[in-house]
Amino acid sequence: MNNMEKNNPLGIVLGLLGWAYGIMSQIMSLIFFVRYCKTDSLLEIIFIDTWLSELKGILWIFFI
Repeated sequence: MNNMEKNNPLGIVLGLLGWAYGIMSQIMSLIFFVRYCKTDSLLEIIFIDTWLSELKGILWIFFI
């Protein structure tokens, strides 16, 4: 890496925002999954709710 790549403040900020969004999406996936577990049957939890909660976790900003 050259000096220009190391000191790019926009790249650093975007990287931190990407990491923060990724961490927050996994937290929201867990929250959505727990909500589904409280209301759905075991088979629905195993086959549908795991995928649905992960998808909603990735798109969490639209579901709050």
